Amino acid sequence: MTGRIFVLIGPSGVGKTTLAEKAQSDGIADRIITCTTRTPRPHEIPNRDYYFLTLEEFGNRVDNGEFVENEWIHGQRYGVLVRELSRALESGRTALISLGYGGAERVKSLWPHNVTIVGILPPSSDSLRSRLKERGTAAEEMAFRLRAIDHEAETVKKLADIFFVNDELGDAYHRLRQVIAKGPSSHRIADH
Repeated sequence: MTGRIFVLIGPSGVGKTTLAEKAQSDGIADRIITCTTRTPRPHEIPNRDYYFLTLEEFGNRVDNGEFVENEWIHGQRYGVLVRELSRALESGRTALISLGYGGAERVKSLWPHNVTIVGILPPSSDSLRSRLKERGTAAEEMAFRLRAIDHEAETVKKLADIFFVNDELGDAYHRLRQVIAKGPSSHRIADH
């Protein structure tokens, strides 16, 4: 397997999807599409942003062993199809994927030489609150996510091969481009 996969992790609303989409539109990496049971947000397009599945469809795919990882995140199921990762690795492509923490660990354990975990952190909880509001996140869900921010930051620092703060999108994207140019990493470093 000659492809490379960069797994983006971090709190919800920190900019992982935006960074992945920018890298994809610039042609430096393909974005791997994940599955979810949540409903699409107004700007999201099925089969481009996510594979939106019913809870029953998701469960059937779990039972059939189609996921390399799947987990519950904020009351919804998320997962990555084995076929999506295998295609990326077998084609020799450079791909980006945003995953939960358990999923990132699992993918790294399966392909340790082809996977780099990239942690993205917000500059502050206030900035994350603003980003979540802009996304239309419900107040109850936002409160839950903000309560978890300190724990998530420590988890990112523990799991990521490299991490940085997304304080300004242009700077964060420049850092991500540098990480991709360097290739897979098996050591942990901070770039903040």
